[in-house]
Amino acid sequence: MVGHYSSISVIISLLIATSYGSCGIHQMLDVVVLYDTSSSLTSTDFGYQRDFIYYLGYDLYLHADHTNIAGIGVDNSSHFGWGLRDYFTTTDLWYGLLSNANHTGGGSDLSPGMDMAWNNILSSNGRSGSTRWLLVVTSTTFMSSTTSLDAMKAAGVKVGFVSTQPATSYTSLASDSRYVLGGATWSSIQTSAPTVAFSMFCPPYCESFVFYYDLPSSMSVTADTNSNVGYYLMQEAIGASAVGPYNIHCCGALASLEYKAATSGSFVLQVWRAEYLAYQTTITASVGYQSYTFSPKVAIAVNDVLGWYSAGVNPIGIAANCSGELCQKEIRRVTDMGSLAVGDYYGWSSAYAMPDTAFAIKFTMVNGTVPTFSGGDAPVSISESLTVGSSVAVASLTDDLGESLMWSDLGSPYFEYNQTTGLISLMTTLPVTGVATPYFLSLSVFDSCLNTASVAINITTVVVPLAINNLPTEVELGDDTSSETLLIVINATDPAADSISCMLTSILPETTNFRVDDYLNGTAGVFLNADAELDFKTTEEYKIFVTCTGTSSMESFLTVRILDKSVTTPYTVPAWAAGAIVVSVGSVGVVLAMVCFLIVVILATTDEAEVLPPIEEDENAKKPVDDAAQMYKKVDKKETYREGFGEF
Repeated sequence: MVGHYSSISVIISLLIATSYGSCGIHQMLDVVVLYDTSSSLTSTDFGYQRDFIYYLGYDLYLHADHTNIAGIGVDNSSHFGWGLRDYFTTTDLWYGLLSNANHTGGGSDLSPGMDMAWNNILSSNGRSGSTRWLLVVTSTTFMSSTTSLDAMKAAGVKVGFVSTQPATSYTSLASDSRYVLGGATWSSIQTSAPTVAFSMFCPPYCESFVFYYDLPSSMSVTADTNSNVGYYLMQEAIGASAVGPYNIHCCGALASLEYKAATSGSFVLQVWRAEYLAYQTTITASVGYQSYTFSPKVAIAVNDVLGWYSAGVNPIGIAANCSGELCQKEIRRVTDMGSLAVGDYYGWSSAYAMPDTAFAIKFTMVNGTVPTFSGGDAPVSISESLTVGSSVAVASLTDDLGESLMWSDLGSPYFEYNQTTGLISLMTTLPVTGVATPYFLSLSVFDSCLNTASVAINITTVVVPLAINNLPTEVELGDDTSSETLLIVINATDPAADSISCMLTSILPETTNFRVDDYLNGTAGVFLNADAELDFKTTEEYKIFVTCTGTSSMESFLTVRILDKSVTTPYTVPAWAAGAIVVSVGSVGVVLAMVCFLIVVILATTDEAEVLPPIEEDENAKKPVDDAAQMYKKVDKKETYREGFGEF
């Protein structure tokens, strides 16, 4: 196998720990943070909690059109801190925390804070179309009433917990078990803001996220003058002056692209993974706003970087005015990159960084296609003597284009899987056991979004029994044969047997003319014995029964037909020739008979062999009786002939 997986946690670390923030950009999040002001916290602990809220603001990008955060303190009563529309920058949020988030030091009951969060803010003050959240940061599990919590969850508000108590204490209270970070210390909570942001507010699956500086359709742009140029939308470090609108914090699939071209031309859109080119495709642009849909969608991993290359002048427009936190400061440009192939490396980190630059380009990411196996789940039967390299089954995988996959091993030393073709084939010779043997194979794959697919393949060997492959059959033998003759070499096979022996069982009718004996290379043959006495008139056919034994036994027979060599077969005239002779002879006979008959008639009716000339008769002078008279005359002459000469 090309890749193996040992722990899902390794993949999770790729999805969360190494991600850069600002996942709240272009998300409409209305978040209420319920923070702990009880006496169970020290002043240092409270400071850690305050830092956590501040860092969370960085990771979610505070903005009037993006993420809004409100704060409510709670001990055994509620303390309003600030509202959703009060602070739209992290700097303002920090000063708000210093002035409004106070450590009151009361008892511990979450219910008063829940009531204020629902009744005063989330039930009525959320923006239309926003995703509403309640994030509880606490060291207690006590809640005197769940009325407001139940109402929030019923209304679709997402509820999460960050606590020093065990995570299991909040499983039934949170909207989802993934929305719980428990068992932490306050010092670890201080630095857990990115984890909370990416596991709760910005899950590692892209769902439907967009990445852009401003909407390309409405941007005012200027034309780029660079040609043979490459651009790399490098991850922005999160700070007070930059938040990274192109920081890809989730995995999924690139579904579509929007851009505004200042000039016509073409560009090669590229996806970079750790400065290695993972994907590219050429897009032709005309002047103005346009969109492009990827089919199939392109797999995107956490921390991938998007960019493009133009052999001619770059057609993508540059923002005429770039300002604010979304204005990029780390876009890299090279003017001599040239064409590259997928898999090539390029050192972008050392390329020129463009200050305060934004392009009129927008990317839409969606959930990646869940990998799916087709085939391979039906039981398979194979011979235990199957040839190495033979295909056994097919388990094809369907997934997004260019997806990075981690494969499990089949778990068998006898079979291998081809990830490209999906073929499962025999890798080494199977042991011959003589009994049906099952082989259970399990194949699993994870994509970069933790989507998984698996298939179980049940292969069973079929025991191939002993077989006599060329019996029954028959041979012919003349009865004049008396010398020793090999009639047939027995072809018997048994994959499970070390050797096979064959012996004569019986002959019908009984005779000593035949035997079964060894032949070459461990085979056996049926022989006619020397000085055999064969006679067609006595016996026309023999059946010689043979039994072969390996791991099992099998009987079959050879039929010997005796030919009579003492009879000479007379020549038979072909049918067509016989017919011709009959026709010819018959025709000559008829002619001769007619000639003889005429001669006899003439001699019988002529006096002294005198032949008179014919008398011409006048047909008009003939009388009706003349014909009859002539008839009688002829009859009389015929009778005279018969009396004088006898029968013809």
